[in-house]
Amino acid sequence: MNDRLIHFVNQKVKDMELAKDIVQDVFIKVFSNINNLKNKGKIVPWIYQITRNEVTNYFRNQKYETSSDDLPEKEILDENLTSQFSQCIIPMIESLPEKYSEALKLTEIEKLSQKELAERLNISYSGAKSRVQRGREMLKSNLQSCCIITTDKYGDVIDYRVRPYEYDKEG
Repeated sequence: MNDRLIHFVNQKVKDMELAKDIVQDVFIKVFSNINNLKNKGKIVPWIYQITRNEVTNYFRNQKYETSSDDLPEKEILDENLTSQFSQCIIPMIESLPEKYSEALKLTEIEKLSQKELAERLNISYSGAKSRVQRGREMLKSNLQSCCIITTDKYGDVIDYRVRPYEYDKEG
């Protein structure tokens, strides 16, 4: 595990000694907080989430020493499971009935407020809120039926995988 983490961090920071230092900090946090882990079967995704956070913290702290042009921000974001997972969500949003799909695309992707959504679609504010909420419920149901998703306490995806297909036992 140690070598895999060092390799993972080194891909981000491009400095083997720094990668080893970061991994050492990761293991200090892991051992200090292991009793807070509710599901011991999720220890590997949990350790990788701590590792990603430590790499992010390293680059965040470097902002004060280097210009932001030097930071590989996009690379860090690409490794974030939440951002990876979000790429799967767009096709799922598009598969919803049109009025819910449109409401979610405008509010969640284009970042319109629900009030702005109501104005754009020429519907009431409560109607816009209802449409977004129903769309979110449909999307959540679709996601839960196809994927097993684990999130941290902040709602960030720390692990996901496709739910195994269960064959119809009667057919």
